[in-house]
Amino acid sequence: MGTISILLLSISISSVYATNSMSGSTNSMAHSTKICFGKPTPDMRYMQLSNVNLSGINLSGANLQGMRIYNTNLSGANLSGANLQYANLNFANLSNANLVGANLQHIDFYYANLSYANMQNVNFHGSRFPTANFQGSNLVGADFSGTDTELCNFQNATLSRANFDSANMFGDDFSGADLTHASLVNGNFGGGGSMADANLKGANVGGLNTAGADLSCTGNPICR
Repeated sequence: MGTISILLLSISISSVYATNSMSGSTNSMAHSTKICFGKPTPDMRYMQLSNVNLSGINLSGANLQGMRIYNTNLSGANLSGANLQYANLNFANLSNANLVGANLQHIDFYYANLSYANMQNVNFHGSRFPTANFQGSNLVGADFSGTDTELCNFQNATLSRANFDSANMFGDDFSGADLTHASLVNGNFGGGGSMADANLKGANVGGLNTAGADLSCTGNPICR
């Protein structure tokens, strides 16, 4: 815990330094983003890590369960295989981050920026995303079933084989998105949402509420 506390106190916007415990050398995080916490996979459960710049950091496999990561810059971070269950990521910047294999269940993503992030095959069960930005993200096979994605931006995102069954997609913007073979069964996609120029070829839209939505999409009978 002491090593982590020192790290958090030493974070600055322009220059962060970490010591490599194997070699004893000190490197700027601008060139080396692998931080050693004295353990193969850092355990940072339930800590607060808000309002700091950790862009490009390598926290692959870290245990970040229940952490408060409010308004933190994690753009370009490697969080593959990390456990973020029950974390608070409201207003966090995760653009271009690698989240493949991460545990992203029961997380608050209010106003989070996840644009161009890689979240292929991630399970979002129990998470909440109102107004989050997923523009251009890789969400192939992602599971949003039963979640609340109200007013999210999915413009040009890759969502092939994604699962939105029974999800609240009220007002979401899927303009230009790839929803091929996605499942949107019994979802709520009304209230001015848009699928303009989206590709819904092979998508299952049974029971989908589309009242008031822009359905100028392609590849599916609901498109017009």
